[in-house]
Amino acid sequence: MQNQKSLRLGALLGAIAALGTVTLAAPAASAQDFAGKRITMIIPYQEGSGSTIHGRLFAMALEKTLPGQPTIVIRNIDGGGSVRGINQFHKDAKPDGLTIAAIATGTFFQYILKDKAVAYPLPEFKPFLTSPFGLLAYARNDLGLGKDPVENIKKLIANPPVYGGSGPTSSDLPALLSFDLLGIKQKGVYGLSNAESRAGFERGEFNLKYDNAASWNEEVKPLVDDGVATPIFTFGFEQEDGKIVRDPMLPDVPTFLELYEKIHGKPLSGIEYEVWKALFNVRVMGSKMLVLPQGTPKEIVDVYTKATEAALKTDVLQSPQAKLVLSVYPQSTGAASEAIFKGGLSMTEEQQKWLREWLRTRHSITVN
Repeated sequence: MQNQKSLRLGALLGAIAALGTVTLAAPAASAQDFAGKRITMIIPYQEGSGSTIHGRLFAMALEKTLPGQPTIVIRNIDGGGSVRGINQFHKDAKPDGLTIAAIATGTFFQYILKDKAVAYPLPEFKPFLTSPFGLLAYARNDLGLGKDPVENIKKLIANPPVYGGSGPTSSDLPALLSFDLLGIKQKGVYGLSNAESRAGFERGEFNLKYDNAASWNEEVKPLVDDGVATPIFTFGFEQEDGKIVRDPMLPDVPTFLELYEKIHGKPLSGIEYEVWKALFNVRVMGSKMLVLPQGTPKEIVDVYTKATEAALKTDVLQSPQAKLVLSVYPQSTGAASEAIFKGGLSMTEEQQKWLREWLRTRHSITVN
């Protein structure tokens, strides 16, 4: 299935690239003109990753809408849950609009957990695009799962499943915390890429996993249709009024908060909810972002914001192929993107301390 996925993704990007050849009207003249310039987009994950596909998609559109229609070159710098690439971005990028970066959940988590390897001043970056992605947890049916979501959770509590993933301080963190809050004491096998853990799930080596809800159609639904897996819960999606509702991609699947209340007889509250919500802000609402480096002048940030708003209306980002990448989730630019960015950095010292203690007691990980 992984080789088939690579072929599908290659075809997807090829189709989008073909759309990118459509001639668009030249953007209006700007004080910041990138004509003849080469812009570098640093993506701190491996080629073929979700962040790379997302970044390439926006690069194709921004080449058409940034003033002067510059060339955007992708540079993948993998390592450390995005730390290596974003450290390099912080070190090398000048505030002239010629270097941008893709950041994701790992970038936030390593900063929040005060990883010693982090050298980047995350709050000083200038976001101009935020793409939310829902979160879906699912398990293998050979655990005896049925159609009742609450009974399925009770079975997972009574018989702890095996989870395969990257690790508790990676993008797996919100899912692992959610499992624990529900009372599921899964056994973890870590150090795996998403592709490796999914392949292990398909082979039956692991029986509990999570994924972006945007991966539902291509990766997870076939497993459900074949009777291999059952959705357990989603993280839901936050509306403008602040209410967390069911994920628009999977409206028939209950949210974590719904199941927590049914299992425990009361809503999640207190510092546990505050920490969970802070992780939700990062993992769901701020799943993928494009940023400019610290010190970038407002006029350059505004140019990127306007170009991104225009890019969202192009054939490239309105295509059926692009919808497979972005799914049904609304994209945020400018002030809205910045608000989500700040929400991802909202965890207080007390909440960070609680999370570090949870990592120590639950996963024997000490974060200094």
